[in-house]
Amino acid sequence: MTSRPDPQMRLDHLGLVSRQLEPLLSGAVGLGFQPTRPEELMAAGPTGPVPLEQSSAHLVFGNTYVELTAVRSHSPAHHLAPWLARREGLLILAFGTEDLAEARRRSLEAGYSPGPVAGASRRVTYGVRAGEARFEWFMLDSESTPEALVCFVRHLTPEVVFQSEVQQHPNGARDIEGVVLVTDQPLTLAGRYAGLTGGQLTGSEREARVVLESGWLEFRSPESWAALTGHAPAFGGPGLAGFSVLADREGVDQAGLPCRVEFAAQRREFARCYPSHP
Repeated sequence: MTSRPDPQMRLDHLGLVSRQLEPLLSGAVGLGFQPTRPEELMAAGPTGPVPLEQSSAHLVFGNTYVELTAVRSHSPAHHLAPWLARREGLLILAFGTEDLAEARRRSLEAGYSPGPVAGASRRVTYGVRAGEARFEWFMLDSESTPEALVCFVRHLTPEVVFQSEVQQHPNGARDIEGVVLVTDQPLTLAGRYAGLTGGQLTGSEREARVVLESGWLEFRSPESWAALTGHAPAFGGPGLAGFSVLADREGVDQAGLPCRVEFAAQRREFARCYPSHP
């Protein structure tokens, strides 16, 4: 695809999913991030909020964030159950848009099965605009996206989520610039995401990239990932392997950022930072 990326589509947030929250929090702090205080997540029910048996903290940046989430529910009906049954780790890839109807239409056109648009909320206790953060979102079916829960989000209260009090990190990180997916078929999977998001596709059978209006997706073969990081992926099959963050110069001097942050699923913790541009 050579057209300009869809101006409605951007990288919104990623989710690190585990059964225990503490290893995620301590790993994030160890890399110089400052997580928010954990809060319970709620789904919008017919008579009010419904607990999801899931608590989350967040690494909030300028226009993106990383959700650190622990799922207590073992119900197969939980929206993360299909991916948690396979592994823990980077399991949520969320795109932001102001037009969910157009995103659903594009999803259907690309051959996916999008679920219904639903409401969600979480309590925010930080900053001067503490209150309820509200969202509308839909997700794609797990059979079509074994690599992660892929969803599209519309923020109804962005001023509550993105507050300056929680956007300052000791390592200087200020935004997610991209996410890395590992797959046996980088160019094929990248092509599907280009159709799904309207992004620009470039690359080869070994490495490919989809550039959005804000953010990028990088697709690497297991061999390419091993050449980049020095070891094989920590999981089998397609999946999210790491993300890249932008950082202020002071943070770069202190912590070696910008970097790509890898998550070691087998240890349920952040593994390390490695250079963003080797």
